[in-house]
Amino acid sequence: MFGFNFFISLVFSFAVKGIFVSQKVVSNLQSHNPVTQVESKTTVNQLKMSEQLRNKKIVSLSIVLIVIIFFLFYFLYQNNKLKQKIKRKDTKQKILLDIINSGIDTQEIERKKIASFLHDNINSLLSSAGLHLNTFTAQNDIKSDEIQKAKVILSEAHELLRDMSHDLVPSLLVRFGLIYALEDLCEKNSNSAIEFEFSSSIPTSRRYLEKFEMKIYFIVSELFNNVIKHSDAKKARLSLIEKNDQLILSIHDDGIGFRTQKLNDVEGFGLNRIRARIKKYKGKLSITSKENEGTKIKIQIPLPN
Repeated sequence: MFGFNFFISLVFSFAVKGIFVSQKVVSNLQSHNPVTQVESKTTVNQLKMSEQLRNKKIVSLSIVLIVIIFFLFYFLYQNNKLKQKIKRKDTKQKILLDIINSGIDTQEIERKKIASFLHDNINSLLSSAGLHLNTFTAQNDIKSDEIQKAKVILSEAHELLRDMSHDLVPSLLVRFGLIYALEDLCEKNSNSAIEFEFSSSIPTSRRYLEKFEMKIYFIVSELFNNVIKHSDAKKARLSLIEKNDQLILSIHDDGIGFRTQKLNDVEGFGLNRIRARIKKYKGKLSITSKENEGTKIKIQIPLPN
């Protein structure tokens, strides 16, 4: 803007100077003797025509400058409007991610509470009831089909609740850490239809923050469910490494794949929840896939301090 103002001032100063010179020449010519006045009329007319031409040029240049300044202000306005729009979009996305993460955090807290309640209270009560029943039948030497059935039912209920609590929060994850839990997850999901291989360069004794381990575990578990439901793969491989203070996970399957550009159209992937979890830890998620050539998912998450 300073350059435009300087240029306009320069143009007008030249114009004023030209007018002043013209007027000075005219006055000088008019001050001569009468003999030269006739000859000077032609010169005066030429000066006036030159002055008019100069004024027209100045007006034209001024109009051009005004148009340029108008377009400059217009582009600045549009640029500022676009920035505001992007800022609002980022704010909305951040709010949405916060809502998703808040829901995920609440869900994981509730899962932990329910798992703890089932394991520490209900299972303990069932174990105590079974122990009392065994003691009673042993002391009184009672042999009854009904009591035997009751023992079997108590045992089945105990196992079901134990499995349920382990599904909510795996005991291996709590006791031995993420590496053991993910290896066990690969074994549990392997069957005659699909085989999950596990590879890790991280020591099995490595432990992270409990919340971090839970989030990574459930991310991998959800991705495994997607592989089983949608990929039609025969083999899948989970790899873990630590590099540059980051945990890097790769899941590669040999399934049917899909076109990556149509990822948003694929239903049932639950990628919004996964992205929200990863973004909360300032991580990155990349998906590479081709039809009939499998899918590779790579997750990079900074290690918690």
